[in-house]
Parts: sequence; structure tokens; C-alpha cells
Amino acid sequence: MPPEQALQRLNALLDDSLARVQPRPQYWDAWPHSTEQSGGIDDHSLGYATATRDRYLMTKIAPAKYPTLLGMIEQGWKAKGYTVATPAGSTLPALTARTPDGNSVSITIYELGNIDISAAVSRIPVIRDRDPFGTPTADPVMANGNLDIIPRYDDPFWSH
Repeated sequence: MPPEQALQRLNALLDDSLARVQPRPQYWDAWPHSTEQSGGIDDHSLGYATATRDRYLMTKIAPAKYPTLLGMIEQGWKAKGYTVATPAGSTLPALTARTPDGNSVSITIYELGNIDISAAVSRIPVIRDRDPFGTPTADPVMANGNLDIIPRYDDPFWSH
């Protein structure tokens, strides 16, 4: 799949994840990444890459609302025909899903309350001399230089 199509698919997976979430939380999307896949005894290139993109929720979600958020996302995924599971061995609130066409999406709620929705599509071309998604834009960072992923926006429904 060409990178442009992969980006459209990544965005659709992320949008599908929030399709049934009301009220809609604020978020930002990280720049997509391409990772060349390798394997075999000599760790040779398999000739394709996997594209991923993360969506970070910036609305504060109260711990008591985690099941509500996960339930809305699970309903939306199942309505699209995704196969949904809870990651084995995870100690954090999380769900994973696989689409009928073999792509994947997951949500993880971390200890500090930051929430990451991650989408992945496979079999895009390996491009080594440039970013396959164009000229990267910088992801937002906090004053200390860390990625800005800690929710800061209050919502009357989600945050209390």
C-alpha cells in the first residue's frame, strides 16, 4: 500500500476509535512512523515496512470513567467488525483490536492518566532516503522537552 493510502487508513483507524465516544475528548495526533520489518536467522529485510500513528487524548479522564471510555471504544470497534481483545498480562486498562483486513489499533491508559490510541498498518514500501509521509512536523513537547502527552483539559463529563 502506498504511504498516502497508509496514512488515510491510519487516520480512519484512529477516527473509528473515537466514533462512539461522546462527548468527544480533545486530542492530538503524532507524526506517523514507518518501521522496516526484518526477520529470519540473519535478520534480513522482509521488503516492507509497517506504518504507525499515535493519538494522545488531552482531555482529563477520571479513573471512574475509564470503563465508560473503553466500553464506547469497544462498541465502536465491534460495530466496524473489528476483533477486540484485552492484552494478555497487561496491568493497565487497555484494549486491542484487529480489523478484518489485518490492521490493528489499541488503546492504553497509563498510570499518570495519559491515554494513547495507536494504529498500525502493514506492507508499505521501504523508503530509506526520506520520510514516506512527507516533511515531518514537530510533535508538541513540554517545557522539559518530554512529549506533551499529559492530559490538561477538564470536561464536565469525563474529568469528574
